[in-house]
Amino acid sequence: MTFEPKRLHISAILFIALKTIKESIVIIFSLIFIIGRIDFFNYVILGMALMVAGIILFSWLKWLRFKYALDEDGLKIEQGIIIRHHRSISKHRIQSINFSQTIIHRMFGLTEVQIETAGSDMEVDAKLSALTQTEAKQLRKALKSSNAEQAIDETTEDAQYDYDYALKNNLPRFEISYKRLFIFGSTSGGFGLIFAVVLFIMNEAEVFVPDDIYETTTNWLFAQAVTTLIILIVLFLLFTWLIGVLGSVVKYGDFTIIRYSDELYITRGLWEKKQLTIPLKRIQAIGFKQNPLRLPFDLGFVYVEIAGGEVETGQNNRTIVFPLLRRKELTSFFESLVPEYATNFDEIKPISKRLFAFYSGIVTLILVLPIGALLYFVPNLWWIGLIVYGLAILYSYFTYKMMGFYQIDNQLCMQSFLLGSKQIIFMKKRRIQAFEKRQSLLQKRINIASIQASIMNNFIGQHYSVSGLTETQIGNLSDWYSYQDEYKLEDIDQP
Repeated sequence: MTFEPKRLHISAILFIALKTIKESIVIIFSLIFIIGRIDFFNYVILGMALMVAGIILFSWLKWLRFKYALDEDGLKIEQGIIIRHHRSISKHRIQSINFSQTIIHRMFGLTEVQIETAGSDMEVDAKLSALTQTEAKQLRKALKSSNAEQAIDETTEDAQYDYDYALKNNLPRFEISYKRLFIFGSTSGGFGLIFAVVLFIMNEAEVFVPDDIYETTTNWLFAQAVTTLIILIVLFLLFTWLIGVLGSVVKYGDFTIIRYSDELYITRGLWEKKQLTIPLKRIQAIGFKQNPLRLPFDLGFVYVEIAGGEVETGQNNRTIVFPLLRRKELTSFFESLVPEYATNFDEIKPISKRLFAFYSGIVTLILVLPIGALLYFVPNLWWIGLIVYGLAILYSYFTYKMMGFYQIDNQLCMQSFLLGSKQIIFMKKRRIQAFEKRQSLLQKRINIASIQASIMNNFIGQHYSVSGLTETQIGNLSDWYSYQDEYKLEDIDQP
């Protein structure tokens, strides 16, 4: 049976227009700043009006020419203003169906539906930008009803992805408090980007601000005392920092992760509410990362590497499954939500001390000439060379101390340290696509080497490495990775 083709909700025109503007925002502002400098402001207004009219027309045509339909096999989509694209997505290949709601969606009682398959790359396979809640739930039910691996009783399907259902059935779940979200935003490192954007806008403000107001303001600033300027700078930095914190709170507010039988279900967001489903069989690895601001407090975020599909967050192409967690809380987090993975931190083996000697030698060779030149030409600044050399040796020592690994049963854990950030990655043996040993001539002379494990991540691959292992340790890991008699073809799709 085939259903009649349907269009998206009429408000999809608005979402298409907003998306087009968002994608063109850099070009729009660039043209405004360039043309605005040569006193063609009237032409800017005319150009903006024509651009808005063009975007509205384009959005209307795109909505008009977009249709979707359900049949017994799955979902069919037809789109394209001039060149028509026809796409069929089998329900048996669908990995996840996610919902997303901006505040505008919620005003109209709508939701966006994202459909991912194992063949998805950096984009989702299908995105229906505006469906009613009823239509979205019916679509999810129809696409999941015949999937043997994700079969859901039709009478409970709608309730299953509900917070009250999780409470009633005592499903494993984790939630984050707003206090922790505030800490997460304060230590996220997004302050620098916001600071740069604000400075750019202020630098270009003279294009739009009348000359008399601009000159009066700058003259007033230059006339202030040093103390007043320092206070203004501090207030400006505080303002940009608060914007970064607010952005994190809005993005990850009401964050909840729930474990169902074969998938993780995440809801988050105050402005844009996201519902993300992660099938366990798509998880290639689970990681815990601590940046320099969080490392002293033993805090970090938990993420997963996913094969195929859209990357939900911008954290280096990783999907965050919990924004902020203490390292000592990882064990309970894993036991509740992903008991398939073990967190035996006591089993982490330190690497060879020869790595510290190797790094110290490299640092000395690199800095000996610059420091020597400094002592020769500016001997009074000898202390600068000493501080730089001391910091380099200290960084080498921290790198050596932070690195480690352990292998237990069918799992490999690798702990690394790079640019002040500490990272722990947990990988199942069957998810490792390649295992490689790397060794320079100098490392070979002191009997150490590096290992690199590669996994699949949106078809671009992700590589993790640890240095300073002995030949014996690497040999044991290579034997473990060889699969031997325990490898079975049917294990490939197991979580």
